[in-house]
Amino acid sequence: MGNKILLLTLCLATGIVCAQNEPYVLGADISWMQQRENERVKYYRGNQEGDLLTLLKGVGFNYIRLRLFVDPKATDASKVDNSGWNPYPYSAAGYCGLDSTIKVAKRVKAAGMKFLLDFHYSDTWADPGKQYKPVSWQSLNTVALLSDKVRSYTKESLQKFKEAGALPDMVQVGNEVVHGMIHPEGKNNGDAFARLVLAGINGVKDVDPNIKIMMHTINSENPLNWLNTLKSNLNKVEANAANKIDVIGLSYYPKWHGNVDSLKRVMTAISKNHNIKIAVAEYADFHREVNDAVYNLPENEGLGTFAWEPQEFSGDDSKPLFDYTNGARRSNAKLELYPKMVTDYGLSNIPSSSSNTPSSSSKAQSSSSSSLQISSSSSHTQSSSSADEPSSSSNIESSSSSEDITPVLNVRAVENVKSIRIYFDGSRVLIKKTLPNGKARIFDLKGDER
Repeated sequence: MGNKILLLTLCLATGIVCAQNEPYVLGADISWMQQRENERVKYYRGNQEGDLLTLLKGVGFNYIRLRLFVDPKATDASKVDNSGWNPYPYSAAGYCGLDSTIKVAKRVKAAGMKFLLDFHYSDTWADPGKQYKPVSWQSLNTVALLSDKVRSYTKESLQKFKEAGALPDMVQVGNEVVHGMIHPEGKNNGDAFARLVLAGINGVKDVDPNIKIMMHTINSENPLNWLNTLKSNLNKVEANAANKIDVIGLSYYPKWHGNVDSLKRVMTAISKNHNIKIAVAEYADFHREVNDAVYNLPENEGLGTFAWEPQEFSGDDSKPLFDYTNGARRSNAKLELYPKMVTDYGLSNIPSSSSNTPSSSSKAQSSSSSSLQISSSSSHTQSSSSADEPSSSSNIESSSSSEDITPVLNVRAVENVKSIRIYFDGSRVLIKKTLPNGKARIFDLKGDER
């Protein structure tokens, strides 16, 4: 309450427009966790054994993504690929089905973390190369019939999560749907696909209009053009339907999608053309570099990231956060990048320290935004990527002085005022201003320098 009063006071005193911002997302997809636990896999951070959720939260993760299949037990012998692999059944035990996913979602909520639900609208993996129609939906051979089913299935599934007290905070309508979803009817990015997407979105809103919507593509094949086309087609189906999309999510795997500079270019192009949050919905390498790229997007448009199965995934030349040694998954140095990110991004979920946490330079945080926004300590301040901006840290570490100064509010800059942040030392509100030469000065609200 005190912070809210302070926020209101500052807004009224300065005459500026204030807006609350969401915390930066440090997320992970750990949909394999339940299966691995039943296989007796154990997880360690250093020498400390722990529940995977607890270990991830302990280094700063604040969001969990879970994938959902319509019927993971379904079989279809016709889907054998050229290598002889058949993606059916995804799981004879029903992992990543509705009941299984609800159980994990309840644990996510109990851990105090947020939850992204990834609807595949398939019985098995949906990705750029395949978007198989669920076996039980095979008789639905028109877009109208499939749209009705998508909406009712989405609504009924979310109602089950709601009854279990595990309603997601955000929903992904389809997985890597760069070539549409539910083939053949919804193939490619056309009118049929837009109708299926809108049916999924409306199914979500039928249960809770506050759930955010993510659309998920990949960091190649012109994501900006893909988004332009999808939004245009959505608006043709229903007026202003494109406004129902809150987040554009990208998969980023260097082997397939280029270096991090390629990711930056794609995200920057989207940011310049759309007022939409941007996330990396899947990544499995260059953990700090990917997060810096998203965090530093202009206009506060970087929502965050979701590491894909970071406890074990090492395909596509990727590097997990845990190594399999001595019969268990044990954390490596990459996991210890996350506590530093929490500190550097000004997040409130400060994790427990670790003696083997690697050091890295703090990111400069400045902005040339035309409006000033003040947000709570869980918010993040974006920075410009311009090479002309001075590089300086915008964090005041709690150990930097005898006075225990901690951030309360982040302030986004306007025009020539850069890197202004608000702190509270327990009795006073202090303002830190980073000067063009990179040095910082601290003032109290009376304007006296401290």
